[in-house]
Amino acid sequence: MTGPRALALLLPLVLSTLTGCAAATLKSSALPEGFAVRNLAKVDAGAPFSVSRTGSFAVTSGGTLQVIDPSGAPGRRFAPAPASDLSFSPGGDRLAAAFPSADQSALRLFDLQGQTLAEARVPGRVTFIVWRSEKELLATALVIRRRSFGSELISTLYRWDTVAPPVATVLNDLTVRPAVGKLPDPLLYKSLRLALSPYGDEIAYSTLKDPPLFTPHLAISLRHLESGAERLVAETGIGSGGLAYLPDGDSLLVGDSQALTRRVTLPDGKETDAWPSAGDRLALSPSGSYLLLDGRLFQGSREIASFPSDSEASFLPDGSGIAISQGGALFLVTGLKDPKRPAEPGEPGRILELRRLRMLGLITEKEFKAKKSQVPGL
Repeated sequence: MTGPRALALLLPLVLSTLTGCAAATLKSSALPEGFAVRNLAKVDAGAPFSVSRTGSFAVTSGGTLQVIDPSGAPGRRFAPAPASDLSFSPGGDRLAAAFPSADQSALRLFDLQGQTLAEARVPGRVTFIVWRSEKELLATALVIRRRSFGSELISTLYRWDTVAPPVATVLNDLTVRPAVGKLPDPLLYKSLRLALSPYGDEIAYSTLKDPPLFTPHLAISLRHLESGAERLVAETGIGSGGLAYLPDGDSLLVGDSQALTRRVTLPDGKETDAWPSAGDRLALSPSGSYLLLDGRLFQGSREIASFPSDSEASFLPDGSGIAISQGGALFLVTGLKDPKRPAEPGEPGRILELRRLRMLGLITEKEFKAKKSQVPGL
């Protein structure tokens, strides 16, 4: 059979193939008025993804790194390998990806046509990558060395200008007891998490601790990137998840495996708020007014919607929606009314210097707040 009739019969089959995940739906509670859900693409379940400020999405589908546009055009294939983390540059014109192998990870930088712009290799598995600026990428990597008497875990921070080799700083070098070392690799890799301050001057990170005669746990620490000053701010159970700065840069969201997500002030680590969810999968809107915890969407302290608990999410840079990966598909939830992000301080150098002095313990919290109130725009 040929001709127009055959084409008419074949067209629905072709369209159903091209829209392979069109039948996928995102389960949810009743959504607030004005919210809408759109299916974007088929993706590998549990794989990381990233959203650019220009609206593009980097995903892994069929084990291949791809970039898709919000228009729904076919994805552009970048690399035939799954990534452990993905991150678009602040301007959205480059994509950083980490590709793990047996004992090392490749950090690669792509343009939006899929051309490799730079590459570097680091020991261990890269767990998180984040852009500090257009010219510097931060990455954390964990090396696991198993021995009969215990396992050595080496947590390292890498700073990469995408030109010279990455500069390494060891955050934690620990030999754990055999029972802890036998934990599944994914759980051990999860122990090393990274969050960057909105000011770009410090990081929060988690590392595994295994003190003699005490319960193993995760330590949440701050590190000032230029001075190297550090401070412990919280402790959580092994298996705990999310870690994120609030837009003010003076408080931190800390997920805990004990089914509680806390907001703690910095640098003292005092708890100010809590949400009844473990925060294993945590996403925060640009203004901080919306919070997605393990599929539960909060506006402030009020839960307004819920999605499957294994939903991985990232808010759009303008706060108008949430990209949610669940069940092998990527969805876009729109209709959010996120306020504008706080304005940049009029004299950023002054606030950065105050934050440095506070981390070094050279001024008190009272002095910090008094001097901060005098900075224009804050």
